[in-house]
Amino acid sequence: MLAPLAEAPPTATQEIIEVAIGIARVFGELDEEAAQQFIAPDFIDHEASPGVAGGPEGYLSTARYMRNAFSEATWQVDDFISEGDKFACRVTFSGKHTGDFMGIEPTGAEVKVQHLHFYRIENGKAVEHWGARDELTLLRQIGKFNPEYATPADAGVAVGRQEVSS
Repeated sequence: MLAPLAEAPPTATQEIIEVAIGIARVFGELDEEAAQQFIAPDFIDHEASPGVAGGPEGYLSTARYMRNAFSEATWQVDDFISEGDKFACRVTFSGKHTGDFMGIEPTGAEVKVQHLHFYRIENGKAVEHWGARDELTLLRQIGKFNPEYATPADAGVAVGRQEVSS
């Protein structure tokens, strides 16, 4: 499911907005027509492992995989920035772990994690994608990563407290 921005950013061109909405429909609705319309045939996903297909089909396969691993999946766009032929968005992904995820059997756990996505647009289509996801938080939420501290910031505060009390 796609949860759109309340309003488009003032610096984004109409072309960027249309491509961003189209790309969101690929993940949010598994919209194959949107994939063909808004993902270039030579699209490169720099986040994907070597050998993973590019183009619309490669992008759709990633969307299908995520939707199979997480039911009730949503991608809420929290921030959107555009400049020139690029746009970036900060997204909150949420869903329920009900399918295999990277070899991890379903746990039924609810997840909510941050993503960062960057795209380059050419001739009305996405030609490149870079992404970063908070997968440590996701693994923690499904019970597969249980560090003493949730984040380095938490560890830093704890260490700072120890140093002060020493």
